[in-house]
Amino acid sequence: MTHDASTPPGTKPSEEDAGESWGWTRAHRVGIGILMAAFLVLLIIQYAMWPARLDDPVVIVHGEAITLARRMDPNTASAEQLARIPRVGEKLAQAIVMYRDARKTVVGDGIVFHELADIDRVPGIGKKLLEQMSDYLEFPEEEAASQP
Repeated sequence: MTHDASTPPGTKPSEEDAGESWGWTRAHRVGIGILMAAFLVLLIIQYAMWPARLDDPVVIVHGEAITLARRMDPNTASAEQLARIPRVGEKLAQAIVMYRDARKTVVGDGIVFHELADIDRVPGIGKKLLEQMSDYLEFPEEEAASQP
């Protein structure tokens, strides 16, 4: 056992001194434990407040079990439905719906989003998010091609 200059020879270092020799005192460990517990509580609250996700196909809404579609058409989906897509959230879903509604009368067929690249025109959606959303969206051309 080695002794530092502050510990007299022949005495054991206290727990506080032993912790300092490798960088974490008891106060540090307690503080980090409290921070980790607070972070865990925050994650649990966040999870509980956002119960409807597309990766969970059955959700309870107003006491009724509803099965969610695995993929949705952004031309007809509500903001609530779009918000269920991971990483989209309520604000971005609302922005998609507002963009769609503003341009629906301008396009001849009423379909604003013909392909995934069309959603990139919505402010706040970048290439990375667009890539992540692709598994959850389907477009009119895809629906027509999959039906005989």
